[in-house]
Amino acid sequence: MTLRRKLVATLAGTAIALGVAGMAQAAERVSVFESASAAQLSASQQGKPFVLVVWSLDCVYCKRNFEAIGKLQAKHRGLRVVTLAMDRPDALPQVQQLLKRVNLTRNAWMFGNEPQDRLRYAVDPDWMGEMPRTYFYRADGQRQGVSGVISDADWDKHLRWAGIGG
Repeated sequence: MTLRRKLVATLAGTAIALGVAGMAQAAERVSVFESASAAQLSASQQGKPFVLVVWSLDCVYCKRNFEAIGKLQAKHRGLRVVTLAMDRPDALPQVQQLLKRVNLTRNAWMFGNEPQDRLRYAVDPDWMGEMPRTYFYRADGQRQGVSGVISDADWDKHLRWAGIGG
């Protein structure tokens, strides 16, 4: 192989490796949620039904929902889950660590620096901040919000309402 071909092959291999690494990093990136982000969050799902899980590091009950979601993802392979951490931006390393542990690093968001009440209002004007809070979105944009830990039967009921699973 000529020197030129070796150089081209090496550069191509490096570009592919960097592209794969960049895709993995983008998949684990946590987007900042500001009051203007609500429409962007919904639009990111491209008209597909999904579940929005609002949680916080100090919410014990939120972790129960993560366990349920893990089981549901095994049952419903196409389940789209978006997470929104209510923690302050300086908790980013802990948020990323927990999301990685529960295998929910894709479609992750975290509250930005605006006041929490403004950010909560942007998520849902009728929501007072109780957690865990889970929203089930239909493909047409309609949604249902549920506060508290969700039972297995209720997960199935809400997923059916959203058009997810059978």
